[in-house]
Amino acid sequence: MLFVAAVMKLPRTSWLVIALSLVLGVPSISLAREKSVASEFLEETIQSGMVAADIVALLDQTVGTAAASGATSAVAHKLRDGLYVTAIPRRANIILRFEVDRSDTKQRYILAEVAVSADLGSKFFQFVKAALGSAESFFSTEHSGQPWELALNAESKSGGQVTVKVEGDATANFTLSWEIASPDRPLDSFVVPTAFGAKEAGTAHISVVVHFPTSLQQFTFLSTIYTGAVGDLFQNLALSPHTWLHLTVTVRSNRVVDVHFDGITTNNQRLFVAEAPASTNVDGRFLDETLKRMQEMLNQEAAQPGSSGKWQTEFYYDDPDKGVIVVAVTGEQGAFDVAYHLETPTESVKSHGKATDD
Repeated sequence: MLFVAAVMKLPRTSWLVIALSLVLGVPSISLAREKSVASEFLEETIQSGMVAADIVALLDQTVGTAAASGATSAVAHKLRDGLYVTAIPRRANIILRFEVDRSDTKQRYILAEVAVSADLGSKFFQFVKAALGSAESFFSTEHSGQPWELALNAESKSGGQVTVKVEGDATANFTLSWEIASPDRPLDSFVVPTAFGAKEAGTAHISVVVHFPTSLQQFTFLSTIYTGAVGDLFQNLALSPHTWLHLTVTVRSNRVVDVHFDGITTNNQRLFVAEAPASTNVDGRFLDETLKRMQEMLNQEAAQPGSSGKWQTEFYYDDPDKGVIVVAVTGEQGAFDVAYHLETPTESVKSHGKATDD
């Protein structure tokens, strides 16, 4: 792995930033919702393997430039037989309306309706184009890659929940999925979902997950790190093979660093993803526990291949105004994976079109 090989050549203090810059899990639509009375809702998830060009074309018409301009506002895009999405521009927002054909009544009804700001939709669209291009380019030259995913998450109390997700695997195969849920309603009280039917504003954010392999030796090296100047080593560093994602680290004090991620678009525009401070104290505890689990697994596998149990450690840190970063390390049958989970600040989406960060 080019990223790992390059990092192993860096000075010891540089490893601190690698440990401090990993990520978050995208919450599932199916998570339990708070309930005080009997309630019900509908949910549907579909996934399609698609080539990059087709993903870009569909996202452009639903959350990208074409959708924001109104060029496709009257078009119901067929996602599956009897399942459609229509993008409706409204002021500075894009409303995503999901409709379903009922087989029994032959009528079409709205399953969910949520809104995102046109700016956030455009950012997601630009990130997807960059990630697809990066994955295809790297695989064409190196014949390898690493998994990644990008998701646009939107929720409205009156309209439901929607996640639009694009994923890539290690061989540059891509999927586009739609996770759709109607609003939660008291028993037998179904009403037509609408994005702005509640007093509370809707919310939306983008999440990013990228993966890298690692080893016990690399994490052993990490355990020797203590705070220090990072110099220019992590200034605008492209995280190969996910070269569209760049990392910058700034030392705030001898115990805290600020970890910052930008996305670089296909036309070299720099777009902010997430930033958060992290302490070397908690980072050291995370590294220590991770190393214990790694060594334990390797010992078990050496004694009896396949005998070890899967595990995961995480280091979460956030800034309410700038986003979330989580470091997730997973071990399975003696192989180790590091994931950077990032989340943009959550926007409050209002009907008048002025989105603000929560």
